[in-house]
Amino acid sequence: MENLPQVNHGGHHGGPPAPVPAWPAAPGPSRRSEFESQTPSMGPDFRFILRVLGSHKWLIAAIVVVLTGLSALGVSTLKDQYTSEALLLVDNRQVRVVREVEQVVGAIPTEDAAILSEIEILKSPQVLNQVVNDLQLAQHPEFNPPAQEDETLPLVERAVAYGRDLASRFWDGAPPAPVAWLLSHGDEVAQDIRAREAHAALGNDQIIARIHRKLDVAIVGRSRVIQVRFTSKEPQLSRDVVDGIVRRYMETRQQMDRDLSTSAISWLQDRIVLLRKEVAEADAKVEEARVKGGLLKGGTGLMAQNELEQTRLRLSEASAIRARSVAQADTLERNLKAGNWNAIGGSIASPVVAQLRATVAAISTEMAQLSRQYGPKHPRIVELQGRLNEANSSLQQEIRREINGVREAAQVAVEQETALRAMITRMEGSYATMQEQAIPLRTLESEATAKRQLLDSLLGRLEEVEAQKDSRAFPAAVKLVSAPQVPHEPSGPFRVLLLLAGFVAALALAIFSVFGLELLQRRIHTPDAVRRILGVGTVHIVPHHSDRGAKGRLYKIFQRHPFSLFSESLRALFRNHLSDLGPVGALAVTSARPQDGKTSLTLAVAQVASQAGRRVVVVDTDFRRSRMEGLFDLSSKKGLSDWIAGDATLDEIVHTSDDVPFAMVPAGKLNPMTLDRFNVDSLVQLMAGLSPSFDLVVFDTAPALAVSDARIVCGAASKVLFVTRWGHTTASDLDAVADLGPIDHSKFVCVMTDVNLKKAASKGYQGPYNSYVATRKYYGDQTLRAAP
Repeated sequence: MENLPQVNHGGHHGGPPAPVPAWPAAPGPSRRSEFESQTPSMGPDFRFILRVLGSHKWLIAAIVVVLTGLSALGVSTLKDQYTSEALLLVDNRQVRVVREVEQVVGAIPTEDAAILSEIEILKSPQVLNQVVNDLQLAQHPEFNPPAQEDETLPLVERAVAYGRDLASRFWDGAPPAPVAWLLSHGDEVAQDIRAREAHAALGNDQIIARIHRKLDVAIVGRSRVIQVRFTSKEPQLSRDVVDGIVRRYMETRQQMDRDLSTSAISWLQDRIVLLRKEVAEADAKVEEARVKGGLLKGGTGLMAQNELEQTRLRLSEASAIRARSVAQADTLERNLKAGNWNAIGGSIASPVVAQLRATVAAISTEMAQLSRQYGPKHPRIVELQGRLNEANSSLQQEIRREINGVREAAQVAVEQETALRAMITRMEGSYATMQEQAIPLRTLESEATAKRQLLDSLLGRLEEVEAQKDSRAFPAAVKLVSAPQVPHEPSGPFRVLLLLAGFVAALALAIFSVFGLELLQRRIHTPDAVRRILGVGTVHIVPHHSDRGAKGRLYKIFQRHPFSLFSESLRALFRNHLSDLGPVGALAVTSARPQDGKTSLTLAVAQVASQAGRRVVVVDTDFRRSRMEGLFDLSSKKGLSDWIAGDATLDEIVHTSDDVPFAMVPAGKLNPMTLDRFNVDSLVQLMAGLSPSFDLVVFDTAPALAVSDARIVCGAASKVLFVTRWGHTTASDLDAVADLGPIDHSKFVCVMTDVNLKKAASKGYQGPYNSYVATRKYYGDQTLRAAP
């Protein structure tokens, strides 16, 4: 069995393989770079295009010749077409929309919308029906071909008749139920076709549809000119159709304007009568509200407001007087209690008090002068003292009388202020009541005014519409600028351009066809293609093995079919390429794209190594799309990302399963910290921690072209197992892998999986597939199989 790799591997070209861009890094220039440097002016894509075109030149020529000939044959059968045209000028200022309400209010649409409306009227069934009847197009062969003869009946009807004849011959008029049902259904389909043809013949729908296909109505540039063109096989007919359409359109437009004016006048008259009644009712409501509220027609509210303002001014003045009086009274009271008569007398503006104060002062002065000459017992001094006491007594009495007057004035000021405040309160209540009664009155007055204005507007509009109706003897909104003429030169078809277009289309179709055939072959089917692109010396072949119970799980196929060609190829892969990893080795399994069988081969290699006596642990480093978690139900358990983040130990992330003899480390949950700390050093630490318990660490990586994680793992691993899938991996994928960097051939092992040897040998692919017949006989010998 150890010679099996001779069958399952691609041959070696001899000599050491040249380094090719990939990874892990190794020194030396790549074969791809040397080739590109030889032809710097022509890129690989352009060379690929020239190679494809050169290799399929006869196929391209045959397709172009055939399709161009068919185009020439079709163009030669085309008949000459004649086009007649007419020009119409639309006066947008006089265009009215076909609704009486918009006609009444005078709403003029935008210019473009108005012209487009005219175009729709030109193409309306009403206008075209009249043209069909005027020109009797229902009897014209161009619009209504003659009825088909019996030998040209519809295909369904002829097929049913032929089938009925065959049934009567084979079954003597009594066919089986399925055949009878099929014939009956065919009769119903034929009757439906006849019914549709009869319905179309009764009306002008089909004829109008044919007119629409050949009628062209458009705006000339940004002008208000409408161009009407019709193409026909007969010059006179093209002119007659255009003339009929224009004439019937103008008549229809004129009638529409008249009907519109009539309906607008009727609507205006009804609306005016109703508005007059509403205006009279509104005026009556206004007068009723005015009388009910006691409001005069004029400035009643303004007068009440002025009176209220004047009263408020009086209140302000009274408040000021009251404040002064109360302050003066309080001051006099304080001085009176303190016995300060001089201060009291100085603050009272009274002539009597002033005179008494002057008398007291004169007597006091005289007594002071005499007191220096005479003693207190002198008669003159005694006389002056009596006069002084009498004057002081009179002064005090007068001051008390003035204080009482000030107190009475302050009390009067307070009472006056209170009375004014009460008056203002009554006036504000009365004014508020007046305002509440005036609000409905103003509302009614506004409604009456609005209705009166609308009535005046409608009366003016009625006079305008009546004048337009009287003066509209012809459609002033649309004028005929250029009448249709009988064309003398055909307007088409442009046979040379059609033939040239056919040639270009045939050439494009031929080129697309050959490139489509070439692109179908871009998927890798041979080891030679892998060696040529990646520059590797050997490509190991793993054949396809179908097992319904183990679909997508190669380790189960290896368990159930240990003596199959598939199982032997996995043993050969491990013995020849992966057995020299040392006591503790690390194997990285990667691929270019997803769905290349990377995870399945990882588990299969782990199965083979485990059965060979190795203690194997599979580490899933595909954090984004882990498949191992779903296969072994590890999604809820801690994994590699938890260990990298410091949230778990190695013992917590290593898990086992009863289905496989190896351990597993799931990827865990993806988080930014995991991606930032995921590097070669962390993988080295991981392998160092796993080395006491395991002999082989197999890394299931992410696709190399999708993310950079795979390159980190491959840089830390002892071996790199690159997986390609037969008929799935493309040459573009391998080109992209080759651009990642130079390959270290001592570490790089390339495997092609899922190879259908039978299909490959039958299609003539070169390589190890030619030995399929011999190997099939050898592994098909049942005597070599042991009981499970």
